[in-house]
Amino acid sequence: MRKKSYSMKVILIILFSVLLIWMAISFFTSRVSEPTYKRIRQTDGFEIRKYDSYILAKVNVKGNYKEATNEGFRILAGYIFGGNQRKLSIKMTAPVVESNASEKIAMTAPVLETNSSSTEMRTIAFVMPQQYNLNSLPIPNNNNIKFEEVPARYVAVLSYSWYTNEARVNKKKEQLLEMLKKQNIEVLGLPLNARYNPPWTVPFMIRNEILVDIMYVS
Repeated sequence: MRKKSYSMKVILIILFSVLLIWMAISFFTSRVSEPTYKRIRQTDGFEIRKYDSYILAKVNVKGNYKEATNEGFRILAGYIFGGNQRKLSIKMTAPVVESNASEKIAMTAPVLETNSSSTEMRTIAFVMPQQYNLNSLPIPNNNNIKFEEVPARYVAVLSYSWYTNEARVNKKKEQLLEMLKKQNIEVLGLPLNARYNPPWTVPFMIRNEILVDIMYVS
């Protein structure tokens, strides 16, 4: 009995050590730059930010939520990891963005959301580092990658954690829109989902956000 108790303690110590290492890896690999913003107001359930302008590298892909985000991420990751005419590695930023390709992307980088249709065309986008402009970014080897300069604007943000799927993302978007409606805040465009962490991140350390442009009056 004593031997069994000792073995259990050893197993628990090993598991705890693995968790600590996993958490440390998740923490340091998630420390990447983001578009600059100022927090304007914190409310019960969401916050309002004013984002500075930034540039998106984006690509249109077809498929369901998982297929599109994975394919879009692969294409854009290839670009920033040297898949360009200058063979230049570009520093990764966060979040990754996905939206309906029929509408203009309204928010920042890593991954966004769209309709539930499996045939829907979706736009996946990475935010480019602040030191680049449209003229200084290297030309992609993949002609499907396009760039867009997103102007400064006000954004309502609902933060949440853990892994995402399309059903959960849609529910969070509905929650944010309902809260904005109750506070009579005018929404501009459709809400997007942004993911900030690599897939190996500890679930409770994952940061996701629903983002939607708003007409803000102080």
